[in-house]
Amino acid sequence: MKRATLYKTPLALAMGALASTGALAQDSDTSARKGTAHLMLEEIQVTARKRSNAEAIQDVPLAITAYGGEQLDAMFVKKIEDLSYAAPNVQLEAVGTFPGVQNFSIRGQGINSSIPSVDPTVGTFVDGVYLGVTYGVVVDMFDMEAVEMLRGPQGLLFGRNVTGGAVVMRSARPDGEFDFRARTQVTDHDQYNFAGVIEGALIEDKLAAKLVIYHDNDDGYFDNDTTGPTEGAVYFEPANNDKIGALETTFVRPSFVLQASEELELVLIAESGETKGDGAPWTAASLQRDGSLEEFTTTMDEAGETDMSWDQVTLESNLDVELGGGVITNILGWRQVDAFSIADVDGRVTSIFTVPGHTKQDQISNELRFAGTFMDGALDLTTGLYYFEQDIEYREARYIFGGSVQRALGGDMDHSTWGVFLNNDYHVSDALTVTAGLRYTKEKKDAQVITGACADVIDFNCSFLDLNDEWSNVTPKLGFQYALNEDANVYAFWTKGFRSGGVNFRNAKPEVIEPGPTKEEAQQSFEVGFKSDLMDGALRLNMAYFYNTVDDMQRELNQGDPDVIVLQGTINAGDVTIQGVELDFVAMLSENLVINGSVGYIDGRYTKVDPVYDPLLGTDLPRLSPWTANLAASYDIDLGDAGFLTLRGSYSFRDAAAYNDSNTEYFEQQHEASASINYNSLDEHWKVSLYGKNLNDEARWGNLTSIAGLWTAGPMQKGRTVGLEVEYRY
Repeated sequence: MKRATLYKTPLALAMGALASTGALAQDSDTSARKGTAHLMLEEIQVTARKRSNAEAIQDVPLAITAYGGEQLDAMFVKKIEDLSYAAPNVQLEAVGTFPGVQNFSIRGQGINSSIPSVDPTVGTFVDGVYLGVTYGVVVDMFDMEAVEMLRGPQGLLFGRNVTGGAVVMRSARPDGEFDFRARTQVTDHDQYNFAGVIEGALIEDKLAAKLVIYHDNDDGYFDNDTTGPTEGAVYFEPANNDKIGALETTFVRPSFVLQASEELELVLIAESGETKGDGAPWTAASLQRDGSLEEFTTTMDEAGETDMSWDQVTLESNLDVELGGGVITNILGWRQVDAFSIADVDGRVTSIFTVPGHTKQDQISNELRFAGTFMDGALDLTTGLYYFEQDIEYREARYIFGGSVQRALGGDMDHSTWGVFLNNDYHVSDALTVTAGLRYTKEKKDAQVITGACADVIDFNCSFLDLNDEWSNVTPKLGFQYALNEDANVYAFWTKGFRSGGVNFRNAKPEVIEPGPTKEEAQQSFEVGFKSDLMDGALRLNMAYFYNTVDDMQRELNQGDPDVIVLQGTINAGDVTIQGVELDFVAMLSENLVINGSVGYIDGRYTKVDPVYDPLLGTDLPRLSPWTANLAASYDIDLGDAGFLTLRGSYSFRDAAAYNDSNTEYFEQQHEASASINYNSLDEHWKVSLYGKNLNDEARWGNLTSIAGLWTAGPMQKGRTVGLEVEYRY
């Protein structure tokens, strides 16, 4: 069975320049005493091209940053947003309006909204299944086998809504060997979690099983200076002068791998989880910035609420066939999300703007594909069929000026899409490979959006406007890869991509901005890159240049309004050009010291603007930071028979970026410093770690929203956090 297992091969084992040939690879005692610094040099096997077997990341002609499970643990990645600074030109941010909602941006393409009917530019995939809405994406991760961040459009193999890129996550699968792992963690801000995994063979060499259990309890990070509930806090739970931001998350993930026959493997992965607690920690960000309000502090008069649950099941089958020595893979996925949250959006003791929002989504998808090799190994072919459908329901109530004004917003949507794709890699010679591929996609959306000044925030007996549309698109790709030698290659490709048109469920003023549907967003992209392992493997260096043009770019306007407080609209703003360069590296400076880092630069600008919306648009694209950079180091200290200490530190920089399209609000430059001290016992059973995140205690926000033009509010992100983690592995 050609399972696409994301195993890892330590590059350090082949470093003849730093040790005698084969010494590290062959001496088991030495190998067992490496510590953990070498983890950052391990070469991850990735599934980005959906081949029959996973591929070494250096052999894939794409700009990819990938981390394996042990690397994620070493970096203390608890949520996917913890990787927000770990790759050039990548921002994996939560929007913060409601907990758990992604606003990912890659290479300057991202969204700026928590409206569930707005499609992302960065697609998120878990175990091969596309997550249809941005809700329920930024949740806790534990026991992940790998995360791949694919930069640039991935439409050929992944379909629509990946114009910025794709984040591909893969749960660790049971392999039949018995394993038990338990982990506990506590922080200096009253957050603790317990996580455990147990796996083994239910039927020897036939059926393997695993169970993952996770629980996290956060008592709230942010101070609330409200002295008590005010008159305006009459609809929801009042806040007090205690902590804000409490959340409790629990999930279970059973998985099974059945070797049904020598040719057929079946994988079943299920997950059920829930997050409950306070609403998002909104504050008057403008007051914090001018020093009138202490950082990480709010004066919310209502605590808000979060109640989000999700269930998902994935069934993957892999069948070896004689045709092309290939594999037929089928991935059937089902998922539902039910997310209710109440946000005190004004973030102040004055009860100006309180918003309960309820999103329900149900999706099912299936991908059937074949990957094989023909013409005596000269042709690698991947082809497949894809189908996806989802139902979305959204209801939002707005309590304005203490409830004296009430507005009901929302909508329903039935959405379906299907596609067929073909990709060919033809090896002209041992050094030269030519790529040609094509995908056809058909998509349909039937939506009903609340329109008019409806005030029924309880039953939502409102008038609805029917908005229906269809789109079809052809996505081609042409490229090549050339091996300069065994350790370096160059590649280039041209491709197209598209982001489907959509509607606006927050249609607060249809007479000002229509609720849609918007036109599809079309993109052309050119990329050229260089990948290498230099100095006998002691230095891995990758570089890429990209040039993208986007026609009819979809944007989400966000402006203060005296009637509805915040007016949001979805529009086709105009045409955009985005180009940039990226560099990332990892190097072993000694047997004990490994450093890694990256630098990214982007330049993006409008080349054409719709004259209707020109007065509402600034010149800077939202969430596009011209410069990003990261530098990290890991150092091992041998304690002899007592084990190893590993010291790790990192520093990241992200340039200032506009938040909204009108450029009235900007995210300031951001600096992220983190560090950890990790003890590993020699038998590898115990690991004890002391770690810190955001050690510079920098204040940040998920978004910056104008409250009727009076002040700027935003949901806060955590400042400095110090934690202690203890893990036992059998």
